[in-house]
Amino acid sequence: MTEAELDRYLDAWQAPKPPASLREGLRARFPRAERRTFARPLRWGLAIAILTVALAGLAQTGPDLRDNPVFRVLSGWYTDFVQAIETRQAAGIRNQIRESHPQVYVDGLRAGSLEYGPAARMDVAVPDEGVYSFVTYSLVAGRGGWIETGRIQGNVIEFQAGSRHVRIVCDKPIVDTDRPVFVRRRP
Repeated sequence: MTEAELDRYLDAWQAPKPPASLREGLRARFPRAERRTFARPLRWGLAIAILTVALAGLAQTGPDLRDNPVFRVLSGWYTDFVQAIETRQAAGIRNQIRESHPQVYVDGLRAGSLEYGPAARMDVAVPDEGVYSFVTYSLVAGRGGWIETGRIQGNVIEFQAGSRHVRIVCDKPIVDTDRPVFVRRRP
């Protein structure tokens, strides 16, 4: 084939139209234009300004910091933050228990099964005692009748329900470190 023949074939050849996905695929490979947001130094400056105002407010109140509104707001934020972490951990532990086929024993004898309630609460029917609820959420301690009467260790949950000893054995570990269990009798 000569060069002239090749040119004739190329001139007569009709290339197929490229698919629409080719354009989208090529555009996806190019870096996208970033949205303009606050610059990092500006965010740090804002955080430092808020902290400065808070500390200045604390310095003006004198010896009793708890009366300071800035201190109360910061304290409230901290409490909410800790509560959110505790809630997430308690829900995770409840889910671990649920997925590990728990076996309930009361005073060494096999009893019924766990019932799962809202807010990471679990219920156990204890013969001759009633229904007891337990949680791993430590912020309930001392409120509404919740008392720390047991622990979770590895794959075993143990607590005192009235005069009875409750032991819940799971087929896989629930926690890495010991955790307290808070119990109350349901009305």
